[in-house]
Amino acid sequence: MKLSGNTILITGGSAGIGLAFAERFIKAGNTVIVCGRRESALQDAKEKFPNLITRVCDVGLESDRAALFDWVTTNYPDVNVLVNNAGIQQRFHVLKANANDNWRYYNNEIMVNVEAPIHLSMLFAPFFARKEDAAIVNVTSGLAFTP
Repeated sequence: MKLSGNTILITGGSAGIGLAFAERFIKAGNTVIVCGRRESALQDAKEKFPNLITRVCDVGLESDRAALFDWVTTNYPDVNVLVNNAGIQQRFHVLKANANDNWRYYNNEIMVNVEAPIHLSMLFAPFFARKEDAAIVNVTSGLAFTP
């Protein structure tokens, strides 16, 4: 992957590691698009980095992922890098959790951390296959090893 001259989409890019990636990519001469669930966090990120392009999106929702793909590829057709960075960790005690009563809560972690990166990669891969320099980067966490 070349490090400058890209158009990069970062999920979960309004704060934390995603925003740190955005800052480094901007400084390296890239166009950077970030998405996140919280509009206020996206606005804060845009204030720090005025060149940042932002989009409200909950990658835990299939419809939001499809809409994000359509919006990015229509408005920023030069996009050539996807950084699957969005992630959550919900705290619960496995022996005390009641999956029958609250599966939606537990499933949200699967939707954001597993399904979203796979779905987004499948959406973008055919689009990227037509480009000379394209990449998909998946960010994970050490928290995966401490359930």
